[in-house]
Parts: sequence; C-alpha cells; structure tokens
Amino acid sequence: MKQKLSFGKIMVLGFALFAMFFGAGNLILPPALGTVSGSNWFSGFLMYILVDAGLSVIALLAYFKTPNGFLSNISRQLTPLTAAVLLFLNTLFLGPLIAIPRTAATTFDIGVRPLLGTLAAPWMSWVFGAIYFGIVAVLCLKPGKVVDIIGKLLAPAMLVALLVLIGVGIFTPLGEIVPAASLSEALSDGLRSGYQTMDMLGAVLLASVAVLAVKQSGATETKDKLKMVGLSGIVAAGGLFVVYGGLAYVGATVSGIPELVTLAKTDRPALLVELTDRLIGRFGGLLLGLIVAAACLTTAIGLVSSCAETFVDITKGKLPYRPTMLAIIGISYLLSNLGTEMILNIAAPVLNVLFPMMIMLVLLSFFPRRIREHTCAAPLGAGLALIVTIATEADSLIPGCHLGTCHLPLAAYGLGWLLPSLGAALIGGVIGAFFPRKAKLLKLEKTERKAKQKKQKSADSGIKRMEIQNPA
Repeated sequence: MKQKLSFGKIMVLGFALFAMFFGAGNLILPPALGTVSGSNWFSGFLMYILVDAGLSVIALLAYFKTPNGFLSNISRQLTPLTAAVLLFLNTLFLGPLIAIPRTAATTFDIGVRPLLGTLAAPWMSWVFGAIYFGIVAVLCLKPGKVVDIIGKLLAPAMLVALLVLIGVGIFTPLGEIVPAASLSEALSDGLRSGYQTMDMLGAVLLASVAVLAVKQSGATETKDKLKMVGLSGIVAAGGLFVVYGGLAYVGATVSGIPELVTLAKTDRPALLVELTDRLIGRFGGLLLGLIVAAACLTTAIGLVSSCAETFVDITKGKLPYRPTMLAIIGISYLLSNLGTEMILNIAAPVLNVLFPMMIMLVLLSFFPRRIREHTCAAPLGAGLALIVTIATEADSLIPGCHLGTCHLPLAAYGLGWLLPSLGAALIGGVIGAFFPRKAKLLKLEKTERKAKQKKQKSADSGIKRMEIQNPA
C-alpha cells in the first residue's frame, strides 16, 4: 500500500536542511553584501540565494535521482574507482580536515571569545572544543535521529534568534539605504559570495542524512523520494531566503556609514559583531553567540553524521559507523585549535579545485542516461574543470606563475572553468555518439547486479534461519 507523504516530516526535514546549510560562514556574507551593494542590495541578494540555495537543492535532487545514490551515479559517469576517490576526497576535506573543525573555531572566535574579553587564554579553545565536540558526538550516536534533533530543536531556536535580530534591524534601522555599487557590481558580488559558500559540496554529503529521514517517512519509489526531497528543499530554501534577505537588508541600512562599509570590505565577521552591538546593545554579543553556536552546531552534527555514513558507503561497510564518527570528531577537535583564519586559508584553494568538478557531475546527472553514462561528457567536462581550477590556483598562489587563466570568460566571477568545461562536455557527448562507453557500463552493471543478488541471498538466508528457530 502506498503511504502518503507526511506534511510534518517534510517540514522537519526542511528545517533540518535549512539549519545544516546555514553555517556561521554563511551568516557573515549577506550583511556585508547588503552594505557594499546599497540600493541594489536585493539584486545582489537574489544572485546570492540562487547560487547558494539553488545549487544545494539541485545537488540533493541529483542524489535521489538514482536508486543507488550519488556514488553509483558518478561511478557510471566516470569509473567506480575514480568516483570513489573523488567522493572520498570531497568527504575528507569538506568534513574532518576543513568544514567541521571550522565550525568549532568560528563558534569560539565569534560567539565565545568576545564574551570572555581579556580573560580569554589559548588553552580555553581546547576546553571549549572538548565540550563542543562532546555534544556533537552524543547527538550523532544515532544517525536516524539527527534530522529530528536538528529539525525539531536546534533549527527553531536558531531561527527565532535570527528573526529577533532581523526584526530589530527592520523596525529600528541604523541608517538609510543609499546608492553604492552599480547593478552589475551587485550581481557580481552576489555571484561570488554565493559561490564562496560552497554549500553544493555540503549538499552531496548532507544528502545521506536526508536518506534516513526519507526511509523513515515510508517513501520507497524514486518519484516519492524526489517529491519529499523537493518539497523539503523548498522549505529549506524559503527559510534561507527570509533569513539571508533580512540580513542583507540590515546590511544595506548602514551602506551610508563609511566605517561600516570599510568593515564590510575588510573584516566581515567584525561587521556582523558591530551590527549586532548597535542593534541590540549589551545583549547583542549574547544573542550573536547563541546564533553562531546554533548555526555551527547544526552544521557540525549534519556533516559528522554524513561523513561517517559516506565513509561506510565507500568502504562497503568495512568502516563501521560509530568508530568512524568518533575518529572524524577526534581529528576535527585537534584541527579546530588552529583558529578560523588558518582553517579558511587552508580551505580556499582545496575547495576551489573540488567544487567545479562536483558541479559538472551534478548538472550532468539530470541529462538523459545515454548522454551522462554512454558518452565521454562527464570525464572530459569534469577533467577540464579540474585542470582549469588547478591552473587558476597556481596563478594566484605561485609567484611568477602566469598561465593566463584570468583571461578566461567569467574569470572575474570565479567561474573561469565553466564555459571550457561545458564545451569539453559537449565534445565528449559528440564523441560518445560514435564511440559509446557501453563495455565499461556493462561490467559495472554486472558487478552491481552480483552485489544485489548477494545481498538478497543473505537476507533470504536470515529469514530462513528465523523460520527454523521460530517454527509456527
């Protein structure tokens, strides 16, 4: 019997996705965008939300589009080994090496250190990290409960605190919105800011948390799964639209205050702290601490659980969930004490290289099977994205290196890889029309079929044992 999708479960999953995508890094971007955009703040914000939330929801849908998940999807586009290595690196860097430790470091630097003032000492970050990751570990022990914990408890608390801050900024504005950036500059800033959140990479990982919620909802057909994820994604995107839009508007109200405009360009976290202090007064630091802690904690819980589930999937169960989860938390705890700035400096070039490849693979997931699987569109498109982004990072990081990537179309927006990669994918599609990759696909399908038969045989054996032990 087909089970009707529960409105309540859709809302809980939607709020959970909203909270997991809304990290503290994203919190500092909209106010700065609004401040530098001035009267064109809404145009810049629209570009920001389309790139950030739009790509994230698309990545979630791509995960559920194939019955066996995203790993199987990209295995068919590339090769099983290449897909496993790419997903492993994405999980490793976005999880325990960068994103998870950054949540703890950001919470301490923005939410705790300002409250301590002169009493802050280096060893306090270690103590705070132990408490922070202890909470994360407890809440991640049961991955099936992660969505409920975030969607029913942490997300509403964070949303209320954010709406209080935004409401004060709307009803008692700090200044007037004045002309600042041109329309093209506002759109450019919005595109760059949305791209820099790199939430699409997180969506590929956080999808594994959504999988458990979808299973518990009773949805079994791919169509029903896509419907639930799509509706939950709309809920999450709606929440992000309201919060990001409100924060961008608050930032726009100080576009005529020179010292705050300078902060928006040079120190975005400091701008957020200053805005909160001016709006709320002496309780501003406490409210900001609550928002940052909730934002970082929800992201950390989602990422730890998702990374552990992904490693279990990649290793086909050889790495159990709980030991893997605890190892991720241990590594993240040690790296969190490097501080926010150090982690951000390490993260930027790594994520700039990984992100474009994943965008190409996610976008190709929506093409017909004969294009995404039977041609060379994915290998050539993702491969050229990798080459261009490595060259771009070399140009910016290595003194004396001039590979000319700055002259590529859309390079000013951080999208110099896009048109070359799309062109390579198109060429790969044409080549594949004459030389299809059917042989490799048949081998992969045979391997998957054998694994499925083995799993079914094991399940049938278990049922027979139960029948023998418990005869009617």
